[in-house]
Amino acid sequence: MGKLSKIIFIVCFLSGIIIGQDEFKRVGKSGFGFLKISPSARAAGMGDAFTAIANDVTTIFYNPAGLTNLNQFVFNFNHTDWIVNSSIISGAIAKPLGRNGALGFSIVKFDTEDFEETTVLDPEGTGRMIDAGDLALAIAYAIKLTDNLSFGFKGQYLEEKIDIDKATAITADFSTYYRTGFRDLTLAMIMKNFGPEAKFLSDKFKLPLYFNINTAMSIVGSEGSPFQWIISVESAFATDYRDRYHLGTEMWIADMIALRGGYKFYYDTEDWTIGAGLKLGLGSREVIIDISYSNFVEYFDPPLRFSIGGSF
Repeated sequence: MGKLSKIIFIVCFLSGIIIGQDEFKRVGKSGFGFLKISPSARAAGMGDAFTAIANDVTTIFYNPAGLTNLNQFVFNFNHTDWIVNSSIISGAIAKPLGRNGALGFSIVKFDTEDFEETTVLDPEGTGRMIDAGDLALAIAYAIKLTDNLSFGFKGQYLEEKIDIDKATAITADFSTYYRTGFRDLTLAMIMKNFGPEAKFLSDKFKLPLYFNINTAMSIVGSEGSPFQWIISVESAFATDYRDRYHLGTEMWIADMIALRGGYKFYYDTEDWTIGAGLKLGLGSREVIIDISYSNFVEYFDPPLRFSIGGSF
């Protein structure tokens, strides 16, 4: 098992180096663009540098291997006001399976504002309204290979719909989560959206394949202490863009109030992010509320995210 864990870690690392060598933008190379939008207020507040944090149920979107960090049934629901009157609603639930495994389910739904149909004969509009949107349904499983290394897998069904026409696809995520043994320093890697080409009408298109490598550590305190300050640094390599980088930080005060900030490098519109969270204990249960703001440099109104979750 130890040899298998090392092989997985090395393969993921080398894959990231290969994917990340090209710095040129490759826009327009893939579909299902909604998969690139963060469905978690907590992660977005940290500039999406979340792959190695992976200690709540929203890790199912960023690193399924992190589900092994959960010790009870947990849930989370998120709403994002996105650009041009569009929105994203997401939800996730997960439950530990014994001492070494965990199972999770998630949904992400992207909706746009209905628009009027136009044709060659009626360029000003026919009066018929068109609806469009995207959907992602996923199931994830994580297992501890050793006390310090976890492996995660997520299978996902995707659907993109415009009026009566739609495209579908099946994707897979593979991820690792590794505790180094030095304080709470963690390393994590994930390959997202791996799968065959999808087809819309007569045109084929690729999936937005990503490879993320992230490291995170508390530089002050530790989880559950009166004050904790976490720093997280992440690289994101994509098949449809140049390499990008995320820097995030999170401070917990009395294990109840969280303050977050982040910066996203080499993005066309986004740059800095901020967020906050509140954790309330109700006996053995918890209620967690998160909110985040992402600054858009120009063109669009900045998105706001709101999440509520808990455990029982």
